[in-house]
Amino acid sequence: MKLLQGDCLDLLKDIPSKSVDIIYTDPPYIPPEHSKTLTKYKKTLSEMVILESFYKTYLQEIDRVLKDDGMLLIYCNSDSYAMFYIHLYPFVKKMRCFVWDKISCSLGFTFRHQHEMILYGERMNMKCIKCGTGDIFKYKVVKANEKTHPAEKPVELHKHILKNIVDENKVVLDTFMGTGSIGVACKELGCKYIGMELESEYFKIAMERI
Repeated sequence: MKLLQGDCLDLLKDIPSKSVDIIYTDPPYIPPEHSKTLTKYKKTLSEMVILESFYKTYLQEIDRVLKDDGMLLIYCNSDSYAMFYIHLYPFVKKMRCFVWDKISCSLGFTFRHQHEMILYGERMNMKCIKCGTGDIFKYKVVKANEKTHPAEKPVELHKHILKNIVDENKVVLDTFMGTGSIGVACKELGCKYIGMELESEYFKIAMERI
């Protein structure tokens, strides 16, 4: 297990080319906020241009470190899925959308969010995964009073996904580690893990958990 603190774009420079088997990470995917502060302007997709610029650069670096027979899984939502899809498209042979079904939704009006999406990409030389499991994963959210991070996902969800694709020789890279839920899952499954986190508070918690 290797945990690194800092900006992932800087830390990725020290990761050898074609050395990672699986990218499995939960990045910040900020929905458009432009209309909240500049109400006199019409809402446009340009609101996401800063986020898009970052991830375009990020995915180019991921292309360098990820093996040609590797795979990539990125958590996202309906606002950001298209952005990730477009910029990942040149680097993989196949993409699919997985769904995390939270089973119940939060209180409120209109139609409440009950799921998150996971963009899954297979590299050009990746071999077939013989698991036969479905692409909708039903796991309840981490309870609010048990969370160590606002976007924390349940460890059992990560284990369900990873157990079908990892072994003790696989290297999993998590570039947005948060408080280390994916790292905990990797430790329990016995695979190699590299976690990166910018925020010192979250990094400290991840160190303690992993």
